[in-house]
Amino acid sequence: MLRKELLHMPLENGVRIAYRLSHSIDTSLPSIVMHHAFLMNSRFYDQQFKDSRYSNYNLISIDAHGHGETIGRGNDFTFWDSAADSLQLLTKLGIDQFYTMGTTQGGFIALRMALLEPNRMKGLILLSTSVYATPQQLKTYMRASRDQWCRTKIPSDEAMLVRAASFGGPTRVSRKVFRKIQDMWIQRYAGAECYDPALNCLLNREAIDDQLEKITMPTLVLHGTEDRIFTVEEAQTWTSKLPNLWKFVIVERGVHHLSLTEPGIEVAAQLIPQFINETS
Repeated sequence: MLRKELLHMPLENGVRIAYRLSHSIDTSLPSIVMHHAFLMNSRFYDQQFKDSRYSNYNLISIDAHGHGETIGRGNDFTFWDSAADSLQLLTKLGIDQFYTMGTTQGGFIALRMALLEPNRMKGLILLSTSVYATPQQLKTYMRASRDQWCRTKIPSDEAMLVRAASFGGPTRVSRKVFRKIQDMWIQRYAGAECYDPALNCLLNREAIDDQLEKITMPTLVLHGTEDRIFTVEEAQTWTSKLPNLWKFVIVERGVHHLSLTEPGIEVAAQLIPQFINETS
């Protein structure tokens, strides 16, 4: 049965985690746990949910803390919290072994899941992400972007256009998709009280590059040549330290939100089934 609606699961720690399933869970199929980018939600992977090349997997897309409808940790949380609560969710869903996929911020969560419970993870799929703390220059830019966003009760078209640079602007997605993203931003992230908790989590993350030797599961990494947040050279540096790097792929014309835009969508859809077939 197709299950694309938003679901909610209460955890023992008081968290109520929101998530989507591509279909009712079939334990005979591989599972891919999916984590979205900053100021997005579990609908970030709608393209993958619709793609028949992913039909042989259980797709579980999760709202991170500070995003979507996941609640229960107030305004003070870390990516470790999102990772730990995602693992609890999977236990409740009866999924013991799984692959984890994360785009940009979602990669921060996926990596921390790999460090928390490595024995459960069959493979790691990382798109446009990093293992380093936020550099000061990027913090300055992000805070200026936040101030522009929060200057008005509803973020201005200009502020949303600046935010859209992460996926290359409205020309890199369809008009319909861009309108849906704008509507979601206005409904969920308007105002400092909605924006700041997610931003603080993002900017205050710690580096984990000194723990890469612990990430021993097969890992697929994709990075776009037009990523304006993390460079290809930076990604090559830290991925070279992974003990079990399956493949590092440079996506020509790929932007920061690879899984939301072409050609990243297509490259990922071709590589991920191959990755799972070879590592399952």
